[in-house]
Amino acid sequence: MATAPAVIGGTTPSHAPAERGLRPADQVSLRVLGRFELHVDGRRHEVPWQAQRVLGYLAVGGVAQPRATVAGALWEDVSQRRAQANLRNAVWRVRQLSDRVLAGGRDVIALDGRVALDLRDAQRRAQALLRDDDTAADIAGIDLLDDDLLPAWDEPWLLIERERQRQLRMHALERLSAALLRAERYPQAITVALAAVRAEPLRESSQRALIAAHLAEGNISEAMRQLDAYRALLHAELGIAPSQPLESMVAGALEALGA
Repeated sequence: MATAPAVIGGTTPSHAPAERGLRPADQVSLRVLGRFELHVDGRRHEVPWQAQRVLGYLAVGGVAQPRATVAGALWEDVSQRRAQANLRNAVWRVRQLSDRVLAGGRDVIALDGRVALDLRDAQRRAQALLRDDDTAADIAGIDLLDDDLLPAWDEPWLLIERERQRQLRMHALERLSAALLRAERYPQAITVALAAVRAEPLRESSQRALIAAHLAEGNISEAMRQLDAYRALLHAELGIAPSQPLESMVAGALEALGA
């Protein structure tokens, strides 16, 4: 199985900020969350599959990679010579689309630092939330945390990175929902918690965030409905029940009403 992308010499061209002064239509942007898309100068380009794999690998790695490492990871079932040839062909195809997508020299390759990458933006947003940098509990950019990393791709090197990104965004969504709840911004807290539940419906901490937001807003019926749905899902999928603290959270709200 291929290893995860490596870091070479601290070179991080794909983490450089987008070039200042460029209009959106003048930028190169790469999307790897939800689906693969490459836009150059405001136009979406059809990218050959092998070239997509190279761009996806570099996007996930985030730093310059040895060409031999990229070739070996993407074409591990062929000889090194053939893998290197496949990589050269894929790189050539990308550069036919634009010379602003890839950077690097003879031995290393990376995304050009000017490429706008949604994965990088999502990770920065999530990490800021986990550091409590967003003290205003801003819901802007929540769409960055909605999608999995290249969910339709079946690549050995991608599995761990996809799960790492999924865990990061779920923790960030739960943290943001809690912050919104403290700020009494209940509709936004519910919206964010719903995004966390969509990411993993079986995850109790996400369900708890959603149920807590419903209760805080005074919608006990919505909280009960969500708990019932979660209980049925857990039973069907795993044959287990929600934790007692989660059950008690809703029961306590009912007792407070004298129900």
